[in-house]
Amino acid sequence: MVASPVAAGPRRARVVAAAFAALLSFPAAAQKQLALEEVSARTPPEYGPAHGGETVTVRGVVSAPAFHFPGYTLLAMDDGRFGAVLADFQVPQPNTRLDALNPGEEIEVVGTVSSIAGQVTIKPERIEITGRKEPPAPAEVSIQGLQGFRYLGRLVHTKGRVTEIGNTPAGVYTLIAGSAAAYKIFFPRTRNQPPSSAPGYKVGDTVLVTGVALQYCPNPPYNEWFELLAAGPAELAIAARSWFIPPLVLAGGVAGVLIVFVLLWSHDHRLRKQRKRLRKTYQLGEEILGASSTDTILKRIAESLPGILGVTRVQLYIYNRGAKTLDAVVGEAQQPVSIPLSSPSGGTRAGAVACFHYRTSLVIPDIGRSPFPMAGKDPVGSPQSLLFVPMLAQGEVVGVLELDQDDRLRDFTADEQALAQHLGNQIGVAVRLLDQRSVQEQLFRTEKLAAIGRLISGVVNELQTPLSSISDLAARAQGKGLIGPAEREVSAIAAEARKAASMVARLVSFAAAEQFEARPVCITTLLRNLIEFREGDWKASGIRVRDLTSREPLYVLGSQGQLEQVFLNLFVHAEQSLADAPQKAITIRTSVLAKRLVVEVAFTASPGSRKPEETAAVVGVTRSVIAGHGGEVRLIESSQADPHFEVELPSTSKERVGVGSLNGPARDFSRRMTALVIEPDENAQRQMLALLSARGLRVVPVVNADTGLELSQRLRFDAAFCSVHAPGLNWVELSERMQSRVNAFILLSDHYDAELCADFEGDGRFVLSKPLQDSELEQVLLALEPQTPAIVIPIDKSGAA
Repeated sequence: MVASPVAAGPRRARVVAAAFAALLSFPAAAQKQLALEEVSARTPPEYGPAHGGETVTVRGVVSAPAFHFPGYTLLAMDDGRFGAVLADFQVPQPNTRLDALNPGEEIEVVGTVSSIAGQVTIKPERIEITGRKEPPAPAEVSIQGLQGFRYLGRLVHTKGRVTEIGNTPAGVYTLIAGSAAAYKIFFPRTRNQPPSSAPGYKVGDTVLVTGVALQYCPNPPYNEWFELLAAGPAELAIAARSWFIPPLVLAGGVAGVLIVFVLLWSHDHRLRKQRKRLRKTYQLGEEILGASSTDTILKRIAESLPGILGVTRVQLYIYNRGAKTLDAVVGEAQQPVSIPLSSPSGGTRAGAVACFHYRTSLVIPDIGRSPFPMAGKDPVGSPQSLLFVPMLAQGEVVGVLELDQDDRLRDFTADEQALAQHLGNQIGVAVRLLDQRSVQEQLFRTEKLAAIGRLISGVVNELQTPLSSISDLAARAQGKGLIGPAEREVSAIAAEARKAASMVARLVSFAAAEQFEARPVCITTLLRNLIEFREGDWKASGIRVRDLTSREPLYVLGSQGQLEQVFLNLFVHAEQSLADAPQKAITIRTSVLAKRLVVEVAFTASPGSRKPEETAAVVGVTRSVIAGHGGEVRLIESSQADPHFEVELPSTSKERVGVGSLNGPARDFSRRMTALVIEPDENAQRQMLALLSARGLRVVPVVNADTGLELSQRLRFDAAFCSVHAPGLNWVELSERMQSRVNAFILLSDHYDAELCADFEGDGRFVLSKPLQDSELEQVLLALEPQTPAIVIPIDKSGAA
C-alpha cells in the first residue's frame, strides 16, 4: 500500500526539522565552555587531566611566543589568574598556525583536553582571534611557589642562584635554587638552531628569569619535575655576580685564620710564660744551691714560689736519720717541730709522712676529701689544696717539700708537679751539700783542734816541769822560815807559779773538752755519782729522789765529761722546775731497748712551770751533745703524766769493752793510709772520722755506695768502710767490685751477727758492729799494716852470736 503524497509531505517536513534541530543542538552539547582554572584541574592519585579527552571551549590572551619541540609546538595563554597550554603536533607535516599568534591577542580556542609528559594541554581544532590588548605582565613567583600546579601555563618571573648549567638535544637548561629545592630553567632550540654557546652567566650568579611555568614528568604520578620554559637567554638577567670565593667559604676561611691566630698566640703566650717561669726557677735553683742554711732555703722559696707556681704557703721537712723523724724547718722565734714517721699526728703532717714513705708526689686537690685526717689540725690554718714533693738526692729521700693553696681548690697540673719535683730535688741536693759542708768544716775543725791539742801538749810538757819545780822550791823556802827580807818576793813567786799552773790546766781542759776520743762510759756509775753529788741540795730543798737505775753496768761510747754535763743540766732543770710544786719528786730510771740505752728523768712539776725559752735552751744544748753521741733527747709533757726527759743513746755490751780502749792513747800507724767511709748516718760518719783521724788516717767520707765506687776507680784507698744501709749499689756487689781496688773492705753492721761474720769475713774482708770499739778497729788496721820481715841471726853451737 502506497502512502498518500499529502500525508507523506508533512511527515517528511517534521523529520527534516527534527534533524536540523539536532544538528544545531549537537555542538552545544559536545563543546564545554570552561575557564582556564577548570581546564587545568587534575584527578589524584595520578594527577592526570580531570577533563582529559573532552572537547572544550576556552578563552584567554596569548602570553608568550610559541615554543618548538621535536614533534610538537606549545603556546601559553592566560586569563589573568590561571594559564593553559595549547599543543599543536607537527606530524605528519609541520603546522605553523600557533606561530601566527602573538602575545597580547585575545583568542577563543575549541579543542580536546590531553597531556604531554604530565602537562595538561589543549589540542586546538579551531582558533579564533577575538581581539588585541597589552601582553599580560609576568606574575612574580618564588621558586618555592613554582613547585606545584598553581602557576602552570602562566607567564611568571622568578629569582634564584645558578647551581648548574647544561645542554640536552632539545635545548639548554639551567638549575637555580632559592630557599627551596633546585628549579629547572629550559631554553628550547628553534628549528635548525646550532648548539648553544656558553651563556653569559656562571654557577653562583644570582639571576632573574621570565618564562612559562610548565611540567615535564613522563611517568605517573604527575606531581613533580616542574620547570620554567624561556624563549632564550635574553629572558634571563644577572641580578648579582657570584663571589670569587663563596661568602660561606670566605667566612669559614677567615674564621679558620682567626682560630689559627688565636691558637698560635695562645701557644706563644704559654711558651713565653713557661720560659719566664723556667728562668725564675733556674735562678731560684742557683740561689738554693748557694744557700748557707736550711732557714735561708725556706726563706728564698717562700718568697719566690708564690710567683712561680701561684701557691700561698711553703713548708720544708728535713729527714732526721738518727731520730727517724721529719723535722720542720722553722724560724728562730718558733719552736722546732718533729714528726715521727711511725705515728704522725693529723693535719698536713700526715701527708708529708705519706709522701716520704711512698717516695712520690702526693696531690690533694680538695683537703675536705683527703684520705688523711687533716681538717682543723694545722696551727697556721687549714689549706684548701696541697702538693707534697719528695726531695731526692742521689736516689735517697732527704725531706719533703709542701706547697699549700689557701684561697681556692686547685688541682696541680703535670707540668706544675714536674717543676715542683725539680725544685724539690735541687733543695735535696742543697741539703746534702750543706751536710757535706758541715762534715768538711767539722773535719777541718777537728784537724785544727788536733793541731791546737799538739801545741798545748808541747806547752804543757815544757811548762809543767819548771812550774812544778818553782812551786816546790817556793814552798820549801817558806816552810823553812829562812827567807827573811825576801819572804814577800818568795810568796809572790809561789802565787805566780800557781797562777801559771792553773792557766796550763785550763788549756788542757779546753783541749780535752773540744777534742775527745769516744771511749766506753758506764752510765750506771755516772748517774749514781751525780745523784750523790746533788743529794744534799735536794734534801735541803725538800725534793724526794727515786733512784730506779739499773744495778748492772750499762755502757755507751762517748765522752765522760760531756755526758756528766748533760745529765747534770737535766737534774738542775728538773730541780728548778720543782720550786713552786706542792709535791717535789724526781724519778731517775734506766732501761735498754733494742740496743738503745734510755735514761728517763721525770719530775712532778706541772707543764709550763718553766719559761719556754729556758726549756728550749736546756734541750738545745743537750740535744747537740747527745746527737754527737749518736742519740737523741726528748721533753715529753702531757696532762695525764709528769713531764720528763728521755735521753736515748746507743749502748754497747760489757763484753765489747776492751782494756786497751780504756787506757793509753790511740795508736799512730807508721804508714800514712787513706780510708773511704761510706756511711749515710751523720753521727756514725762523724764517729768514724774521729776514730780514723786520731790514728793518722786520711779519710774521704761519702753517703752513697755509687759515689764510693766511682771514687775507688779514680783514687787508691787502703781500706773502705761501708754501712749495710748505704743507699745505691748493695754492699754485696759493691764489695766484689771494689775487691781489686782496696786492700780491705770493712762492713759496718748495726749489731754483732756471728752468721754474717762467718759468711763475709776473709780475704781482706771484715765485719765491725756499731758502735765501733777501739780495740776491734785497731785489730783491723793492724792487719793492714805492712809486716816488717824478721831478721834471722845465726847462732853457733857454743851460744855465741
